Amino acid sequence: MNQNKGTVIGIVLVAVMAAITIILTASSLSNLQAVNAVENGKTLVHAGGGNSASPLTAFVPQRVQISVGQSVTWDNPSVVAEPHTVSFVLDNKTATDIVSPFAVPNSIQLSPMPAGSNNEALKAPGPSNVVIGVNARSYIPTIIDSQGNVKHLPPPNAVFNMTGNEKYVNSGWLIPKGQEKAFPGSSNTFTVTFEKAGTYRYLCEVHPWMLGSVVVK
Repeated sequence: MNQNKGTVIGIVLVAVMAAITIILTASSLSNLQAVNAVENGKTLVHAGGGNSASPLTAFVPQRVQISVGQSVTWDNPSVVAEPHTVSFVLDNKTATDIVSPFAVPNSIQLSPMPAGSNNEALKAPGPSNVVIGVNARSYIPTIIDSQGNVKHLPPPNAVFNMTGNEKYVNSGWLIPKGQEKAFPGSSNTFTVTFEKAGTYRYLCEVHPWMLGSVVVK
């Protein structure tokens, strides 16, 4: 009887400790989000984070609220070169993939970058002149306006004023500062000034389960 009573007490204590841990973890995450949302008077959102053993594939905070005319800056605080994008797909027809097949009219010699790295261009099987390459509209900061015109913003670290009429607004690949050699031409930050009220939802094209939103009042 005493043994059974002791077992029940032990189970209750474990349950209580687990509940406390969940509460503390939620509180810590909430505090982390509050701290990360505003740094030096600017609204800052982290795209990813963590390390090679435990990468974080989430936007922190996932949701921010600002006023019309204010800006949000995204960065990538990871310690490894894990890329992320901040992609507003405002017209479903403008959704894009990170890699695509491209026909090459003439044979070309592709050299790996950085030189000496263990990289090789992906070619389609068979005797075809088709290579699989990174899609520029994912890799480079890209805007598709309301008329369907495509514009590449000068990398790195693009800054853009968003009117809310665009079909597609993309940061390009965001890489942690100091890791740019892994993906030449990539960015460390992306800043958007929102000129119209509304809720703007976005995702990471590399990790499409990463979702976030900016509420503009």
